[in-house]
Amino acid sequence: MLAKIPIEGNIVKDYYIGNTHILISDAAYINNTPEDDQRVLDQAARASLNIILHNQSDHL
Repeated sequence: MLAKIPIEGNIVKDYYIGNTHILISDAAYINNTPEDDQRVLDQAARASLNIILHNQSDHL
């Protein structure tokens, strides 16, 4: 069964993994400025670094 979820944006990727149908949309980024995009990348980098640091502290 395919859920009908109304979203803005475009489907940029459509594929299956087994029986699971996956649709990737650009709705979260379609109206972003370059500064918004950079902020998202910076937040992802900080989150990644925090995970790495947390994992290292667990192994001390």
